[in-house]
Amino acid sequence: MRRKELRTLKRIYATPAMKRIAQENKLDNPIIYKYSWRTYTYSTKYDLMIRCQSRGKILMIAMFFPRDVAKGFKYPTYEIYCNPAGDEYITRERDSSDGREIRWTKTQVCNLNRINTIRFFDYKPDVKIRKKTIWQSYSGKDEIKQFLNTNRNGIEGLIEYQHRCNLRDIKRIEKKEQEPWDEELALTPSILPGFERWSKHDAMEENFIFYESIHSSTGYCSYCEKEVPLIKPKRNQEGKCPCCHKKIIFKLRSKIKGLYTRTVNTYCIQKIKNGVIIREYEVSSAYRNATYNKPDWSFRECQRTFMYADGRIATYVYTAYKNKYMRFCKQESALPYEYYRKKNKLYTRNLSSLKKTVLRNSAIDLWTNLPCNPARYLYIEKGNPVVEKLMKINLQGLASEMIKSCYDKKLLNQNETELAKMLKIDNARLKRLKEMTPTIMTLRWMQYEKMVNTIWPDSMISEFGQNEIKISELNFLPKPIKYLKVYNYIRRQQILSGETFKQTFITYRDYYCLAEQNKWNIASTQISMPKNLEQAHMNAILFSRGTSIKDQTEKLEKEWPLCNKILPDLKKYEYSNNEYSVVAPVCIEDMVREGIALNHCMDHADFYYDRIQQREAYPFFLRKTNQKDMPWYTLEVEASGNIRQKRTTGDNQNPDLEPAIPFLYEFMEHFKQVMNAEEIKQGIKADKKRKEEYKKLREEQKKVWRGKLAGQLLADVLEADFMQAI
Repeated sequence: MRRKELRTLKRIYATPAMKRIAQENKLDNPIIYKYSWRTYTYSTKYDLMIRCQSRGKILMIAMFFPRDVAKGFKYPTYEIYCNPAGDEYITRERDSSDGREIRWTKTQVCNLNRINTIRFFDYKPDVKIRKKTIWQSYSGKDEIKQFLNTNRNGIEGLIEYQHRCNLRDIKRIEKKEQEPWDEELALTPSILPGFERWSKHDAMEENFIFYESIHSSTGYCSYCEKEVPLIKPKRNQEGKCPCCHKKIIFKLRSKIKGLYTRTVNTYCIQKIKNGVIIREYEVSSAYRNATYNKPDWSFRECQRTFMYADGRIATYVYTAYKNKYMRFCKQESALPYEYYRKKNKLYTRNLSSLKKTVLRNSAIDLWTNLPCNPARYLYIEKGNPVVEKLMKINLQGLASEMIKSCYDKKLLNQNETELAKMLKIDNARLKRLKEMTPTIMTLRWMQYEKMVNTIWPDSMISEFGQNEIKISELNFLPKPIKYLKVYNYIRRQQILSGETFKQTFITYRDYYCLAEQNKWNIASTQISMPKNLEQAHMNAILFSRGTSIKDQTEKLEKEWPLCNKILPDLKKYEYSNNEYSVVAPVCIEDMVREGIALNHCMDHADFYYDRIQQREAYPFFLRKTNQKDMPWYTLEVEASGNIRQKRTTGDNQNPDLEPAIPFLYEFMEHFKQVMNAEEIKQGIKADKKRKEEYKKLREEQKKVWRGKLAGQLLADVLEADFMQAI
């Protein structure tokens, strides 16, 4: 419909009868309707007046408001033009006082200004009230129904018609959007013959052996898909299949109600015209007792990525199109999103046949486990040729880091073609790099070695690189920095302390900075490189905070006077073996020194001292037997003998604690054995109080705000750290 032609149509005006009705529109008895806490009062009979007339193929509907008609205004506020032949409509808004045109709109009648507030569209009042609020002749209502071919008459028929027109417009727009998608999706070839079998069999990480009872001599292997010999299987225990040697879990058939495997994402790459398509599938299975040998498989294609020789990329995801129905929809981003928790299983049996396509220079077939999804890998590899070259000389770890890390223009020289020059090193250093397990940091150290024109041991470069120690992190040392000397010193101290290389380096850096702050003579080797770094580090901490130890101790003794009376009683709980010892503090000062030495909260957190006075929990120090004076881990032991917390430097737990776990269970057993009757009662009370505390923390959703555990629920952290005596 053209607006110019619609303006020439004969207008519809308010009639004298309409004016009379509008002037008599007030109700003698206002209608009051209550809904919930709201009250609706209606003092008028009509909210809207409608006239309609046909103009050839056009139905013209004029809408008046009684308040305007009562004032003598003859012009309608809205003129709606409907063309059933073309399934179209348009509304002209006018000034009812003088007929001046205001605007044209495609807004539905129920959303027009002033109309959207009348009782007809109010869902709260009674239906009987709503039906009588719009004035229109019976013939006019029927004309709308017949002319527009609707099931309803009047304004309801108009709403039905407009909704029908909108649906047609939406379908047309959707078809226009989907047509190029469908053309591209039509390029998808049929699935590879062996891909589905490979996805359901080889790509699955979870395999099981189902058996009848503990006395069963055979069981069904989900990987072998046959009966295999067994010897005393244990339910839910991990093992290996004697035939296929795959890692499996034993499952008792009678106990299987519903066993569901984790979803595995598998990929296959297929040739298309002028490119390839990367297809992603989600694969999972469900086992039940009756069908353990015939699982229910879910094999669903969820993503397609088209990659063309000219560089074009398009990704389609199987999802709900505008929340209506499922189909492949084009993604705004050309590359699929990367979820690093997903394990990318690529079907490789057809890759050799794709070497004449866009994969002709790709090293994707050399990977055992791709670091990202295949589409993203191919895109990155094309833009960063060094990845392909690294894979071809078996430097998979370095190539993987290149893909996962943010692109650094200064790291590589992309203008070169030789690998050594691309890496900004020479062939001799490239040969050395092959002998290591290099990371990007390893490469940076080797680049720096070349820049300063020296040769460092491979062990030094590898150690610094593997522990992600940047060159700039050694800038705390005086220039010129003797890197090899520092490396050898850290290695000696690592062996002495039993810590990791990284932790030893951090300790040394911390000690050196403290020594500078304490104004010690760091020019002396005895000061700058002490024989016992851990002891020197603790001494530096205590020296720097010597005055604060005394002040903090006195403050805590005033606030918690009973602690110094209770702590000496803990000596009876001390326990040792050849490797480890649990030592009890004898006073508050011991706790303050422990907190300062390990840089955690024991030297200032009131709740530790409150729990001591309440005889709810007590502090203990975990030491290595040959170094009882050296702070290592701090324990908080419940009055019941259970260990609530075990923390070292900076409130952390390091891998070095794992070997000591059996000893801690021995200590808890010893703790329970030496408890008297009164202490047992206190332990029961403390156990109950701890459970209530964890419950409250979980209800309040309190989180850890600092350190490595920042963002996690405090209740989860505490429960994970909790150890219960056997």
